[in-house]
Amino acid sequence: MNLHNLAIVFGPTLFQADGKDYSAGRVIEDLIQHYVTIFDVNEQQLKKQLDEITYIIKLRDNLTPKAGTGSGDFICTVYLEEKKETAEQHVKIPATMTAAELTFEILDRRKISVKEKDYWCCFEVYEKEELERPLHYLEKVLPIFHSLGTDSHLLVKKHFSMEAMLVYLASKVEVSKHGMMKFREERSLLGLSTGSFNDRYFILTSTSLRLYKEVRSNRPEREWPVKCLKVYHGIKKKLRPPTCWGLTVIYESEKQEKQERQQWYLCCDTQNEMREWFATFMSIQVSLRGSCQQA
Repeated sequence: MNLHNLAIVFGPTLFQADGKDYSAGRVIEDLIQHYVTIFDVNEQQLKKQLDEITYIIKLRDNLTPKAGTGSGDFICTVYLEEKKETAEQHVKIPATMTAAELTFEILDRRKISVKEKDYWCCFEVYEKEELERPLHYLEKVLPIFHSLGTDSHLLVKKHFSMEAMLVYLASKVEVSKHGMMKFREERSLLGLSTGSFNDRYFILTSTSLRLYKEVRSNRPEREWPVKCLKVYHGIKKKLRPPTCWGLTVIYESEKQEKQERQQWYLCCDTQNEMREWFATFMSIQVSLRGSCQQA
């Protein structure tokens, strides 16, 4: 629909005119034609959006449908190493695409060869919360993409802690962990976060994460199933964590009718300790995911 026709349609409605003259239409034409100046639109952001739309249209018109390609594919913006315009990659993501497949596609496009002991991963990044989570290489990308908010994105970069995590897991006979961490629960009072970090004893097993007030406690204060937990690197700085080696944990219950969501923060004393907890979480959740697929 051209500019004149849009003005005819929207002019009388927006200005509640009787439609006997075209004065309302002329105002609408001016608003549409000069909206960048009138509404102080960021031209750089506008150009970026127009380029993305043009790219998507061309991709849709030029790509030949392949066998097995579903109508549920989506075009997704993925960044390489850092979030900036020159690092953007627009990728067609089918429902079956895994994090590993997406990572290799991005690296292949940029002609980046993977060297020995280079561990490239796709990360789910939340800028506002200052969090990131490396996706497991078999994790499906499309559900993660659909869950992303306006302040989050997918980022492909090297995982520098991966080798240390793998060495740690290789030394373990049984994948479990226990120890003291500083714990803080997400609480809100009049929109402001409240609470403080306190020492708590944790036991992580193949099925659950249990929290104890102290080492000698016989009964846990809290207990959560591991399969319902998402663990992220990082803690918001405004919470003033006691160390810089923190994890943010999100619990979402499986009950669809009354879904419960909790968020809390764990601080470790050293970087190695944080890596060990994160590696244990990841290893257990991978095993659980494999068990579910076999079932």
